Amino acid sequence: MKTTHSFVTPVLDSTQSKVNMEAYEQAIDRYNEGSHLEAFHLLLDHLNPEFRTKYGNAGGTEFHIPHGSILVNILVAGDKLQISADFLELPEKGRVAMLRQVADLNINRLMLPRFRKNGDTLKMEYACPLSQSHPHKIYFILRNICHIGDRYDDEFCAKFGARRSYEPQITPYPEEETIRIHEAIRQTCRETLDAVKEYEAERKYGYSWNVIDTAFYKISYFAHPQGQLMNDLDKAIDDMDKELPVAELVVKGKAFLEKLLAMPREELARDLYFVDTLVSTKRRSSLNNVQENFKDVYLEANEAIEAENYERSAVRILYKFYEMYFYNDVQDDLNAVVANALRKSAGKPMEEASEILFEALEKVMEDDLTADDGDEDEESGELGIAAAAAVEQVQQTAAAMQGEVVAMQAAMQQALAKGDMAEYMRLAQEFQQKMMEQALGQQK
Repeated sequence: MKTTHSFVTPVLDSTQSKVNMEAYEQAIDRYNEGSHLEAFHLLLDHLNPEFRTKYGNAGGTEFHIPHGSILVNILVAGDKLQISADFLELPEKGRVAMLRQVADLNINRLMLPRFRKNGDTLKMEYACPLSQSHPHKIYFILRNICHIGDRYDDEFCAKFGARRSYEPQITPYPEEETIRIHEAIRQTCRETLDAVKEYEAERKYGYSWNVIDTAFYKISYFAHPQGQLMNDLDKAIDDMDKELPVAELVVKGKAFLEKLLAMPREELARDLYFVDTLVSTKRRSSLNNVQENFKDVYLEANEAIEAENYERSAVRILYKFYEMYFYNDVQDDLNAVVANALRKSAGKPMEEASEILFEALEKVMEDDLTADDGDEDEESGELGIAAAAAVEQVQQTAAAMQGEVVAMQAAMQQALAKGDMAEYMRLAQEFQQKMMEQALGQQK
């Protein structure tokens, strides 16, 4: 692999967690004071500050909160807290096989909640006295219900033909975004398969394993899929960590990449949508935890660079960066440093890419999450060529104008200096409108 693979801009502007740790601490305090309902309200505020008013009644005793493809129902009746989620309608055929797997989930995956069958409908349910609804306990109950429900309903619909009890309220990606993501997935698959072909010829199965797993993490990062595609990616990543010979893992990884490469856009589009989630499947990132996770690769990359093995350094850092996004909701300041390095290193020769990536890794390890001055220049560099002609034309016309228009010109220059293209274009349009009005006035 002579150069690093392409960078794809993710569909989400921010990767930061929405949880509010201050609200969680307040929830613990209110519970210890005996204010159990208020503690529960603060727990919901901890998960997402909008959900209590968006999905709850005025009294704060009943909530119907979507999480992916399931709906979590919460009822406070007197001194009792009841939590449930409609799961699926059992199919006519295959129901026995499906119920066997549901029984296994009841035993091995659910903690305090349980699946219950009511006619042809399966629900997950949990209830307890409000006085026993400690926020820490209820958080893990909600997390358990959300993660099991949202994952296995898609799988059981695909595998057994089960029917949903709740139609998810989703916002599909715009068509142009779906087209972009579909092509980006295909490009990622092609780039990775080509790299694996080179590595296999040299019997570098360790490198093959790294670039395949990186591709899975990368697709999850930029596409942010839901539904069965998300489940399939999770399974493919799990499979890469199985106790099997590396060459065998590479074969399995290649097969999944080839499957993605052949997937029609219409099929892919079914799992590309935005949806509310109550409990994130990812951890809330902290710099200390990230540094601990990066510690080994930091040493490994440094040794590789000293040995002038820039490919090893770049491949390993890319793997760890994209892995971070897969398992964490990454705070904005950390994301800014890492995403900028991913973008700047894309398509570069290994030595140059290694330098860019290691510099970002070093900043993370040294608690330096400030943006480089050059980063803003690079991001706003597109203004230069695209706006140069407009700037020159506007400035020439402005020379003949005075007062208010001169002040507008100064505001435009300030917006341009900040890299705020949206504000600049707004002012430019207003400026041109005033010039036209003046010209029409002179004609009269």
